[in-house]
Amino acid sequence: MENALTIAWCDNGMVDGKFMQGITDLMLDSPAKIVTTLRSQGNQIARQRELIIKHWYENKKSDWILWVDSDVVLTPEKFQIVWDARDAIERPIVNGVYFTTDTPEEPLMVPSPTLFNWTPDRFGITRIHPMPKNELIKIGAAGMGFTLMHRNAIKTIKEKLGEVMLFTEIGGWKTFTGEDIYFYSLCDRAGVPVYAHTGACVPHMKRFSFDEAYYDAFTKSNTSTKPLHSKKRKK
Repeated sequence: MENALTIAWCDNGMVDGKFMQGITDLMLDSPAKIVTTLRSQGNQIARQRELIIKHWYENKKSDWILWVDSDVVLTPEKFQIVWDARDAIERPIVNGVYFTTDTPEEPLMVPSPTLFNWTPDRFGITRIHPMPKNELIKIGAAGMGFTLMHRNAIKTIKEKLGEVMLFTEIGGWKTFTGEDIYFYSLCDRAGVPVYAHTGACVPHMKRFSFDEAYYDAFTKSNTSTKPLHSKKRKK
């Protein structure tokens, strides 16, 4: 089962076509032996992840599980980078990289990698930004849109922390912790090492405003003074 892999994702009944193409391409050309897929439909992501991880861990069809968000686009080449970086003991969790934003309501969203380190007091996170290029780095937490995980990670959490919920959301007076960061907080408490390879960057399909702010940012980054699609007029 060492090279056996389960691919898992959660969705609300609809997925991006590019996501599905990525999954298909990976299944046709993968260095891993893909033995099954797991899908959970609904609108409660923490509950969906919890159902998947419980089913995968208890059924023992594979030692590795690949978490993919249903709007992330994989390629066999990017997966190969993460797969080659894995180690059941030293690196039981290896993340790829996709980008989100801290300004989702702005006309021009600023992209940031979904990689984080814990603050010194361990109660908060900071983005790893700017991130190093094409490096395998140790991190504190990440978004789980492209995450390779060995069952040893779950085994260690259970041995150190008992039968805890692995995915849940925590809200407080001034803070909110999503299910992904909560899971990595368990890894931190249990001493499970977490890594990411910044060479494994994949697209994250999000809707944005195709407006003047985007146009200005795009054209200002273009050093050419000519129109993007100019043609000389014939005399």
